[in-house]
Amino acid sequence: MRHLARLASAGLAAGLAVTACGGATSPLQGKTPKQIITLASTSITSTSYHLTMHGGVSYDASGIQGLPAGTLSQITGSMQNMTIDGSGDVQDSTHARMAMTMKPLVDKSLQMVIDGDHVYMSEDSGATWADLGSFNFNGLPVSPSDAASVLRDLSNVQDMGATARNGSAVEHMHATVPPDYLSKQLSKIGGTGQLGQMMQQLSTLITQAMTLKDGSVDAYVRSADGRMDSMDTHVVIAIDMGKFMAALMQAFSSQAPSAMGTLPNVSGSLTIAETVTEQFSNYGAKVTITKPNVDPNAPTLPGGGLFGA
Repeated sequence: MRHLARLASAGLAAGLAVTACGGATSPLQGKTPKQIITLASTSITSTSYHLTMHGGVSYDASGIQGLPAGTLSQITGSMQNMTIDGSGDVQDSTHARMAMTMKPLVDKSLQMVIDGDHVYMSEDSGATWADLGSFNFNGLPVSPSDAASVLRDLSNVQDMGATARNGSAVEHMHATVPPDYLSKQLSKIGGTGQLGQMMQQLSTLITQAMTLKDGSVDAYVRSADGRMDSMDTHVVIAIDMGKFMAALMQAFSSQAPSAMGTLPNVSGSLTIAETVTEQFSNYGAKVTITKPNVDPNAPTLPGGGLFGA
């Protein structure tokens, strides 16, 4: 009995020691849902890691009136049931390299390097690189720091409880996206150069005609270390085509008649649904991102920007 008592005492002491050192206590313990999200967002800016993403986009143009059937097919044909697949290596919050396909919209893999606030793109598997200029992704979860910013901007976060994902014990956090969330994120986009110009023009047009119909973010935070395991984002938006066409005419201003001809009287909405899953792994991996050599003849974005500028 003495031996049993000693073993029990030793086991209890060891357990207390481990707990005191933090080995048996989850870093999520005692934290509010918002604090857990903040902790997880820090994990994707404070170290290196690998990431993968997979998603899909669907379009419903059945509510649009005033456009010929052939024009509707051109709008939605190449984008219908689009799939998004990508992978990336992140060195730190401002250095990352990603490869992405968007089939059937783009029939080749696009590679992108983020080096500070500069963005480079390759359409030939990294053989040649184009300089897209300085671009602030703030508002789009593309760079690590911006993904963290999006997470921190979430409100009404709920803790849905413990579960398992990708072989790890995780805490499931859920947040609904408020109606003005996307317009606020798009309004933060800035920068100079081709990509910056195109995205700012596009965001200006979309925010004038866009309504968020549904949106949610589900974040899965690892119980053992508080790092982000994966994140599911789902949004459904409706674009009022009448307002969009009016904004397009205003953007083209006096160039509209020669560039586009007379626009038809369009009404109704184009509904776009997108679901994307990002998974984060290999935290602390050795990742080194180097600035690519720019080839002035490398392909860039079509037309030099949204309006061909």
